[in-house]
Amino acid sequence: MAAVPWQDRSLDYLSYVAPGLLAYTAYMSAVFQALYAAFIRMRYQKTWEGQLTTQVELRHVVWGEVLWAALLATTYVAIVALVLTAFSALGIVTLDLTWLPAVLPIAFVATCAFGSFGLLFTALMPTIDHMNIPVFLVVIPMGLLSGTYFPIQHPVLAALSQLNPVYHLAQTYRGLLLGGPVLVHLACLVVLAAVIVAVLVPLDLRLLRRRVLGD
Repeated sequence: MAAVPWQDRSLDYLSYVAPGLLAYTAYMSAVFQALYAAFIRMRYQKTWEGQLTTQVELRHVVWGEVLWAALLATTYVAIVALVLTAFSALGIVTLDLTWLPAVLPIAFVATCAFGSFGLLFTALMPTIDHMNIPVFLVVIPMGLLSGTYFPIQHPVLAALSQLNPVYHLAQTYRGLLLGGPVLVHLACLVVLAAVIVAVLVPLDLRLLRRRVLGD
């Protein structure tokens, strides 16, 4: 693919996909950390059990998992950002790096939501083998509807993508690094992330309290 239409202009494909990879890295890293890694700490390593024998409460464990997933995913975003900086210096991609440092705090906000989303399935899935169900039915489709690898042009899919925080994260990064609209997508991202955290963290805590403590 030689060129991709975006914001009434044509971009080379690598420059189009580069900001999207930052968003995809944030999304997948946070979800999988809160999904598989948290499940292993809860079920097999008994890390949660050890923590709960101290003064640590389950709500601290849940918030710790969400914040750790966000911090780790933001670190991975920083690594990808460094790679893109090198690619830009070599002329492989054409990016405006002026606002590149801003991708990190934005990533942290988004990945708190992604972490709480992944932790929901840790609370619901009976075994680690069942993790394939949400991964293939929910996680990967959300990634495909994010506009990371190609523009979303079908009207139905475009409408659905407006509810997808990964899409708004990708578009925010494109606006910052390619010169396009930022504020609308950033506002949508912040609102969606706040709603997801406000709804899912208490739900995660309730489900995990029943699973871990039997309450």
